[in-house]
Amino acid sequence: MSSLIIDFLKSELKNFYLELTTKIDGREEVDFLIGDNQLYLQSIDLDTTQRSIKISKQDLGGLKDNLFVALVLIIDKEPRVVYLIPSKHLSHSDSNVFKENEVSLIPSLCNWEIKIFSNGLDELEMYTISNQIEKLR
Repeated sequence: MSSLIIDFLKSELKNFYLELTTKIDGREEVDFLIGDNQLYLQSIDLDTTQRSIKISKQDLGGLKDNLFVALVLIIDKEPRVVYLIPSKHLSHSDSNVFKENEVSLIPSLCNWEIKIFSNGLDELEMYTISNQIEKLR
């Protein structure tokens, strides 16, 4: 994960008086902390044809109350927006944005998919930092 994305996330959190720290025994991208909350950091470059990301279930681990996916949107080569998605919300089957992909024969390929499309931005709005900040305190 580029330092530009990490620095952007840190500056966005600082606006709410929160500090992002690296978990000492964590893996790169996965284990950042805000207090007792864990962040799995992902980015999606909307300047390309990329319109979804897939997060390996194996990498993310179990869905927990204190685990968030921090999704940073890259627009015009710059990080512009951060969504903080509680990991348990990935399993919402009524969502147009989140999808569970099961590969029963090869469990290591199972993943959570987050799709970015214009009609889905309204659904993602509830995951902006300002709308999720109380869950991080």
